[in-house]
Amino acid sequence: MRPVPTPLTEAELEIMHVVWERGEATVRQVHDVLASRRPVAYTTVMTVLGLLAKKGHLKREESGRAFVYRPAHPKGRVVSRMLDDFVERVFRGSAGPLVLALLKDRKLSKRELDEIVRLAEQEDR
Repeated sequence: MRPVPTPLTEAELEIMHVVWERGEATVRQVHDVLASRRPVAYTTVMTVLGLLAKKGHLKREESGRAFVYRPAHPKGRVVSRMLDDFVERVFRGSAGPLVLALLKDRKLSKRELDEIVRLAEQEDR
């Protein structure tokens, strides 16, 4: 299996979320979802979907007069790769400072904190 392609731009990630949520989508379907949130040109969506396919983020299949796009990689795998890249670039590979920054700067619920403790305890085993 090919490695996960490079991290996504903000616009690419927005489109990928639509395709991940739907499982597959045409340009029209992605455009309709995005246009319900903000103004976006159909041709822009078409161009970005084509670029995502070319970069290996999406698989494209012809279906009648339209292309159907499917994720080339599961969302979790892509997000994990992007997070690894972020930790490497910003925190020089150490996730500890990231977790501390999140704990300090974000309001976490008791449930979220309990989950963090549970995961940390699992890592110690």
